[in-house]
Amino acid sequence: MKLLDILKAKENFSPTEQVIIDYVMEHYQEVASLSARDLAEKTYTSSAAVVRLSQKIGLKGYAEFKIKFTSEAMRVSSPAGFYENSITNKDSILSILDKVARIEIEAIQETKNEINVGQIIKAIHLIDQAEHIDFYAMDNNLRIAKIACYCFLHAGKLSTVNSAVNAQYVQALASPRSHVAFIISRTGENKKLIEIAEILKTRKVKIILVTAVKPSSLTKLCDETLWVSSEREFNELGTMVFLSAAKYMFDVLFSVLFAKHYESTLSRNEFFEKIFRV
Repeated sequence: MKLLDILKAKENFSPTEQVIIDYVMEHYQEVASLSARDLAEKTYTSSAAVVRLSQKIGLKGYAEFKIKFTSEAMRVSSPAGFYENSITNKDSILSILDKVARIEIEAIQETKNEINVGQIIKAIHLIDQAEHIDFYAMDNNLRIAKIACYCFLHAGKLSTVNSAVNAQYVQALASPRSHVAFIISRTGENKKLIEIAEILKTRKVKIILVTAVKPSSLTKLCDETLWVSSEREFNELGTMVFLSAAKYMFDVLFSVLFAKHYESTLSRNEFFEKIFRV
């Protein structure tokens, strides 16, 4: 459920919390620049009340509230209004061109804003140390797995992705601990991927999860989780937005590897291009 929907529902909030909610909904453009103390002063409450409100709606604290609230508010004309990016039967081709571009740009920006650099460093370390990278994904997410696999090959990392589900199970059962596995799951609740993750754990294979949901059943099984944006309804291209954001995440990982092994990667790809120009 979206944060704005929770706030607009006005359920189970104390009078003090409702004062804070009313202020941020009315002055949504200010929130990005306000600290917890600033917001407390403007609402004649306290920093502790601001933090408690954030935690009451399932967030770690005000910092996470501010990021989530601001990213959602960016997609609306006002938080009390309708989502501007929803695709409807009233849209023209020109309006769809604008909306699709805006949706995908915002998804990438939201993903960038919430990237934990420490987790990127840990993921790169696991990739660098691995003898082989294996990808596990279903349905549409296979497209991202295949693109990422190809990019990692260009970065000098042997990588494999199997389209068939049974082949992915066999791949997991045969993986030694020198491999690293990438699991791509928007919800983190795909039963087959959960089973595959459990197999990989018994094989002592390190697992990196790319997902839009935290926490989930898969996050509990994986060693590192890389979150990407996808908090949208179907008419806001939720599934397709996940693909765009996930591709951005893998582009970041590839680019870090490229920069880290610049000379060897450049040399390898120059040789590759010469072969295919002939």
